[in-house]
Amino acid sequence: MERRSLVAGYATIGQGAGPMIVTERAGLFAKHGLDVKTRLMGGAKGVVKGLMEGEIHFGNLAAPALLRAGLEDGSDLVFLTGGINQQFLVGRPGMKYRGELANARIGFVGDGGLNDVLVHFIVAQLDKNGIGALRLLPLAGASRESMGALLEGDCDALVMTPPEAIEARIGGCAFLVDFAEFGLNYALGGIATRRRTIQEDPETVRKFVTAYVEGMRRYRMDREFTVKVQQEYSGISDRIVAEETYELTQPGMPEIPYPVVEALQTALKVMARDLNLPAAAAADPGQFIDDRFIRELANSPPA
Repeated sequence: MERRSLVAGYATIGQGAGPMIVTERAGLFAKHGLDVKTRLMGGAKGVVKGLMEGEIHFGNLAAPALLRAGLEDGSDLVFLTGGINQQFLVGRPGMKYRGELANARIGFVGDGGLNDVLVHFIVAQLDKNGIGALRLLPLAGASRESMGALLEGDCDALVMTPPEAIEARIGGCAFLVDFAEFGLNYALGGIATRRRTIQEDPETVRKFVTAYVEGMRRYRMDREFTVKVQQEYSGISDRIVAEETYELTQPGMPEIPYPVVEALQTALKVMARDLNLPAAAAADPGQFIDDRFIRELANSPPA
């Protein structure tokens, strides 16, 4: 049987793309008749651009870029699945408790993406709990450069994801907030495609989603394979960091990765209030998902 050739993009080399890369390396796309090549797209905006221009057919990305593309540009992008989006508010060395964040400096990227959404969200949550007067500190450069600012005390806290969050913890930092506390882990991103792709070739979409869910299962169940793949694709030289990334991630991974409507609604509220996107205030989060293929699997799980 001739395999359907596809390209699937991912935003960054961090934790989130892990299940898709595991799916590829484990031969699960091939098992379902797909020849899938994965490609790093240079951020969530790159994934959106690649999907809309036809450079890629499926993309793994965080939610805000997809939401913004739909509201500002009228894109037809939708999430087919959820994914891995673990995030933590990490304090500088010496800071152990979230109560110490009063008057603190929290670094943020400033590009309107997931980091900015989570920074504004947690600032509002902390303020509700009497931890106020937090100051937003713009940080230039890549995530590792931002981590350097945290380790050196140039800022007091950062929103981070593994494996960088693990590296920061090894460097003496503490996790002050786990966004799972607010239902936002495994919830703000996943696999996306265009509605046009679904309309024109639903069987290929079905095969891709089926393989991806099997890949997530392989990720959960095969520690050695997953750690090896994580090291290879993300360039983690320290096996301990890769192992701790797995140990942190695996317990909370959903068996069936539905898109999480409530989390998308939270992101839309923050984007409307804090990120200059007024159209998000009245947007229906359901317009950004198509979970028919996930629902099929839930009713008839793959072997």
